[in-house]
Amino acid sequence: MSESSTRCADDSDSGPRDSLNSLLQNSEAGKSECSAQCEPEKRRAYCCNSVAQCVWGVLLLIMSIGGLLYTPLDLMLWEKLNMRPGFPPYEWWADPPDEVKLRAYVFNVTNHDRYMRGLDDKLNVQELGPVVYLEKLLHSNIHFNENNTLTYTAKRFAIFLPDENDIDLNATIFVPNLALLGISSYLSTAPYIAKLLFRGIAYQSDFFLKKTIYEYLWEYREPILDTSKSIAPGLVPVNNMGMLARIYADFTDEVTVKIGPQWGHGHFFQIDRFHGEPQLPGYDPQECPDRIFGSTEGVMYQQHITKKDILLYWRKTVCKLMPLYFDSELTVDNVSVYRFNLSESVFERTNGTDCYNTEPPLPPGLSDASKCYYNFPMVVSFPHFYTGGLPKDHYVTGLQPDRYKHNSYAVVEPLTGTPFRSVARMQSNLHLKDLSGFSEGYNKFSNLIIPLFWAEYNQEGLPKRIQGTIFFMTVILPPLTTVVLTATLLLACFIIFRQIYIHNFKNDSLNSVLQLQYNQNKVIASTKWFANEKEVFLKSSS
Repeated sequence: MSESSTRCADDSDSGPRDSLNSLLQNSEAGKSECSAQCEPEKRRAYCCNSVAQCVWGVLLLIMSIGGLLYTPLDLMLWEKLNMRPGFPPYEWWADPPDEVKLRAYVFNVTNHDRYMRGLDDKLNVQELGPVVYLEKLLHSNIHFNENNTLTYTAKRFAIFLPDENDIDLNATIFVPNLALLGISSYLSTAPYIAKLLFRGIAYQSDFFLKKTIYEYLWEYREPILDTSKSIAPGLVPVNNMGMLARIYADFTDEVTVKIGPQWGHGHFFQIDRFHGEPQLPGYDPQECPDRIFGSTEGVMYQQHITKKDILLYWRKTVCKLMPLYFDSELTVDNVSVYRFNLSESVFERTNGTDCYNTEPPLPPGLSDASKCYYNFPMVVSFPHFYTGGLPKDHYVTGLQPDRYKHNSYAVVEPLTGTPFRSVARMQSNLHLKDLSGFSEGYNKFSNLIIPLFWAEYNQEGLPKRIQGTIFFMTVILPPLTTVVLTATLLLACFIIFRQIYIHNFKNDSLNSVLQLQYNQNKVIASTKWFANEKEVFLKSSS
């Protein structure tokens, strides 16, 4: 066989094979291309088929209805009840912002000479101030208890603010001799020998002393205090009677508050124990029925506050629970808030057991605070005696009571219980009982109430980050939630009803096609029958 014929044979054999291989390769390439093109379509068909869309519609429907019943704000407030570390409510509370200003006002006795010589019937006092401080609050030793309470140590101290003070702390004033008159009043019912001994200790002491404003507030020291403390340390436990020194010397307290969903919104962060006890410090629980639980320190109030609620505020310096009642609805920093005022009858005498009275009874407008000051005869009132049953000049002259300047209140956002503004104003007074058992000089002070100083604790606002968060939660979030969830609800309804419509349309189309096919089959059958009949007729005719 020639070479050409062999080559032709090979070519003839290879032709069909090459064509077959080429066909197979093109088929595989076509399959790959088709697969690449069809894969998104398959996924789209899988995700967007009728069943998947119905599932999405039902899920969106459940989410929207659930969100309208339990809004994101409700969930945030419910979560806040737990006070979890790392979340904003806990972090803001654990490290409180420096927003509380303390303003102290002292009283200078302007006619002490004339009063002691009998030329004036009453002491005249002159208000000086304010002396401005920053009250710093620290929370430490934080412990979560198993009974859904939180125990912590609260420490307060004052920091002088030189840029906000115009008063000279070295300016001198005349003030009552607190050691001499206070101990005398404490011993008013003591045996005569005790009074005689004290008169011997204090024979060189004057009834009025010249002090600088700083000394009166922070360094009020007298030899009589050191002598009395060395003789009777139980009677005189301290040797510094500075007004602010006494307040902040022991302002470290162990507090236990309620947290967790178990207590609900109405009892959130209310005090359960103070130094481990449910009663007010210094009071015998058998004699005083008042309890500290249900009150707050004023840093945070319960949530979902209503206008009928009574906010109980506890401040150790007053030695009494202070009830605040709803006054008005305001808008502060574009947020709707409630203003609660301290009741003007808070220092009135009450029927039954009155834990804040003395013997002889105090007049209305005064409350005994001696239990919180080592039984030192201290009583508290509104500044300048602006409330009470007695005229403002009943004890001293020079007072100028003003409801706007001397009342106390709190401005609280009701949903979160966050105080936007708080002002607490209280006056400390020396309560002198019957001193006739000492001498004629002492007797001039019998049954007298002498104003010593008054303080204003003013929370002047909130940090921008807290303010912005509250604004978002209470102003932006509710309408935004309504819009988003309403849109989600409408979308869910659209998806579900669309699938119902499509399903019904397909069923109608299928029924129409079946009916048409049935009619066509019926016509064909009839045609065949007539044809058969015709054929039979023609055969029979032939």
